[in-house]
Formats: sequence, structure tokens, C-alpha cells
Amino acid sequence: MHILVVNDDGPPSRRLSPYIRPFVDALQAAGHQVSVAIPARSRSWIGKAHIIEASLEATYVPPDAFRDDGTWDDAYETPDENESNSNREWVVITNGTPASCTQLGLFNLFADRGPIDLVISGPNHGRNASTIYNLSSGTVGGALEAAICGKRGIAISFGSKDEQPIEVIRAAARLAVRVVNHLYQNWDERVELYNLNVPMRADVETRPVRYTRTLPYYWSKGCLYAEVSQSQANGHAAPALTNGTSNHSDEKVAKLCNGNGSATKVAHLRKRNFAWSAELSEMKKALQASEEGTDAHTVLNGSTSVTPLTANFSHVSGLDGLLELDD
Repeated sequence: MHILVVNDDGPPSRRLSPYIRPFVDALQAAGHQVSVAIPARSRSWIGKAHIIEASLEATYVPPDAFRDDGTWDDAYETPDENESNSNREWVVITNGTPASCTQLGLFNLFADRGPIDLVISGPNHGRNASTIYNLSSGTVGGALEAAICGKRGIAISFGSKDEQPIEVIRAAARLAVRVVNHLYQNWDERVELYNLNVPMRADVETRPVRYTRTLPYYWSKGCLYAEVSQSQANGHAAPALTNGTSNHSDEKVAKLCNGNGSATKVAHLRKRNFAWSAELSEMKKALQASEEGTDAHTVLNGSTSVTPLTANFSHVSGLDGLLELDD
């Protein structure tokens, strides 16, 4: 089987993306042809977005050229110069997202390798269970993009952000490959993508694998962003341009000019700055208290969850026809 692997954690990295290399190795050990297209940086929480203002650059990187910090050696040379390594090269996409990696992987990057049978997005560094995670996740977004391109997609998340022993990672990868093989060979035609969550534990290969439903969850308060000072904001990200004007100062000074170009009025616009600062304690409590049969309950209790999904926002039946407005 020819499998396209994408992710939202970016290139192999001990801190941010520790799972993708062992998983690709496990797929190849199972006899699959694997093509890899990944964003050049972490794109967590980006969903199925495309960054349409940015051009994409694809760099072909031998997997052994990656370093532990997510960078790679541009001067890396294949040890055996007489042996072509093109079928093993991974593609790293600058300005890429999981969805754009899926698009390019399916239609642009690997035409010489034959048709792609399945798209796997992941393994994510941490679980993706509940509606909030699934609708926000770049990992699920990569598989969702596959589904709307008419391909089978599977999102895979390894359920821990804590550093794991390599033996545990390899065990999770082997189990994930077994589940992938089973799902592909026994694909239910009602399903457009599966969301798979694997607990990180040494005995994971002996634990149950269960079909689950998605836990519904909603934000009870604003807990994703925190207000910061201008100096903190400048340290958090590079200064941006708004309407071609640099946003360096605390007060943006806008000059309104007359026909001769001389300033006639100066406006001081109030600004506030916010930075990503997810506070998820309430969500974690809800996941811990989730009902049996949900994805969250299953993976938190040490079993692998497999959630069958369709790639749509289903309409509410019974609301159709003419809408009569009140006077």
C-alpha cells in the first residue's frame, strides 16, 4: 500500500515531534511504501486551514539529515552515492499546513511513485479527543483534507506530551500500524476518516482497541489567550505589518493627509496585545469525567480509541423551505 504521511508537529524533533520517525519506520517495516510531506514548523491547532497569502516551498530532505531540534543538514549527502535515495526523501514544506501538505502530497509531489491509497495524518504529539480538539486539530485537519479529496484518511494521535522511552514509542507505532492495516482492509464505506488515539504505555499492544464516539465539549470561558504588554508581544512574535505600516510602537500614529500630502490630523489608536496561553485545567477535568464509550474516556483509561467520522457539518433536518421574518 502507498501511504502519504503528513502531520502538524513538523520535522522530527525530540521536543515537538518525537513520534513521526518511529511511526514511518514501522509502516515501512510492515511493507508499505511511504511518502512523507510535513510542514517546516509546528502547526498545532490550525485545523484544516490553508495559508493562501504565502507561497509554499518544498524541500526534499533525506530522513537521516534531520537533527533532534527539528532542523536538518542542507549539505547532507547519501552515504552510497551510487544508490538513488529519492524514494526515501521526505518533503518539508515552508509555510505548509497539514491540509496543504495533504494537497501537495496527493497531487504534486509524488507523481513518480504511483497512486496514493491512504493518507495518515500524525502521529500527533498528544491526544486529540473531544469535539474541541477534533475541530481544532491540524492532525485531524490533514485527514479531513484527504477525505474531501476523495481519499481515505486516518488521523493518529499518541496520547502524551511527556517524553517517552523509545520502546514505548515503538510499541505504540507497531500497534497503530496494525490498526491502520485492519481499518484499511475492512473499511466501512459510511466512514470518510477515522480518528485514532493511542495511549502511551509499555503494554499498549496488549490493551483493547475500541470503537468510540466523540466526546462533546464546549469552552466554558475564554482560556486560550492572555493579555500581555507591548514588550512581551514584541518578544512573542516578529513585528507585523498592517496596511503596509510597521506596528512597532505602543501607539500607532496614523497621519491623514490632504491633497498636498501634508499632515492635517494625527490619531492615536489604542492597542491591546494578546498571546497564546492555553489554560486547559477545566477541559482536563471534563475529559477525566467523560462517559464510557467516548474517545476521551477510552484513551485516558488505557485503551486505544477508534472514532469513525464523516467529513461534513451535517444540516439540522426539519428546517427547510421559506423562512418567514417577523415584522
